[in-house]
Amino acid sequence: MMMLGVVLHTALVYLPTDKLPGAWLYQDPDSSPVMSVLLAQVIHIFRMPVFFVMAGFFGAMLFERKGVGTFFIHRFDRIVIPLVIGWFVLYPLFCWSLSFALTYSLIPAGGGALAEAFERMSFDADFGNSGPLHLWFLYYLVYFYVVFGALTVLIRRFAGPLVRPFRYCISGIVTGRCRWLRMPILVAVTTPLMLTMAEPGLDTPMGWAPVWHILAVYSVYFGVGWIVYEHREVVVQLERWSWARLFLSIVLLAVALVLTFHYKSTTADWKAGSPIIDLGLLFCLIQLVEVASVWLLVLALTGVCERLFRSEVSWVRYLVDASYWIYLMHLPLTLFIPGLFRYWNIDGTVKMFVMMALVTIPLIITYHLLVRGTAVGVVLNGRRYPVWPFSHKRRPAPQPME
Repeated sequence: MMMLGVVLHTALVYLPTDKLPGAWLYQDPDSSPVMSVLLAQVIHIFRMPVFFVMAGFFGAMLFERKGVGTFFIHRFDRIVIPLVIGWFVLYPLFCWSLSFALTYSLIPAGGGALAEAFERMSFDADFGNSGPLHLWFLYYLVYFYVVFGALTVLIRRFAGPLVRPFRYCISGIVTGRCRWLRMPILVAVTTPLMLTMAEPGLDTPMGWAPVWHILAVYSVYFGVGWIVYEHREVVVQLERWSWARLFLSIVLLAVALVLTFHYKSTTADWKAGSPIIDLGLLFCLIQLVEVASVWLLVLALTGVCERLFRSEVSWVRYLVDASYWIYLMHLPLTLFIPGLFRYWNIDGTVKMFVMMALVTIPLIITYHLLVRGTAVGVVLNGRRYPVWPFSHKRRPAPQPME
């Protein structure tokens, strides 16, 4: 889910400028009208909900295994420190990358255009008018860890007997005879919160002040993950019909995309006073279908991954370890590298995928050489790994909570 951030933010650069002018901070003239829109829309629908479900599940695992005090220390090390230090490093890099891309786009192509762009670009970074950038999810995780951790402590201390019927009901819905109610309940709880969004899909917070309706909808995904850890035997059950769920979720995602495109294409007519369809009703339908597709995808991916990854796969584990670093550092590169290749005129779709590779490769190299075996790796991954070619030692098996 983190590495899809590279795909998403690179795809935004190649949105069609004629149909979606100003849709992103910087747009390349060689657009990819179909693939960039599909990637951006599809990833935006499901990526963060899936991530927050996983964050809640493994957050609850840490809470149970480590205890209250160690849990909060652990989350401070993994979340707060990367958020604070990472933001102060990334925000200037983001401003400089955007400034370079926009400056270079205004200079006619030529032998000295690149050098002139570096000379004319701005190196200012207005910290007083800034937002959390793509690190907003870390900021929101802090709220969720504090709230859910504190509530768990308080409930266990003061309301233990009252919770037993609730646990019994949850167990019946998650793994018992009433498990057919899982999807209807999840959809019924999430959909009303999705109706508070400004546009179809999920809004993205732009500032440091909490956006309560966004916080509320992601709290549902996080909370489901947190509660389900106590009934984690459901993970094995979800192997059944996992491929069927995956197929159905993809179908619903496609329906949501079609409806979203129709909504955006009719908005102009509606504003002009000639509505083709009731946009309020269409908006509600889109949000309902998206919610159903996301929850189906959560269940499907859980079951499919249980089927495919019966044991540890070394290269998958490596990418899992690297994904945190890649996500933290990728946003400036998704502006700088496409900006650097602005005047390389090829098919926009091919160019987009080449840029995704050019963004990812240096991030993996820097992770391997500068992070994996260093103190930064301890903060992000919880340990120092032996790094080839500097060490030929076989690394010990990681602890489950890492």
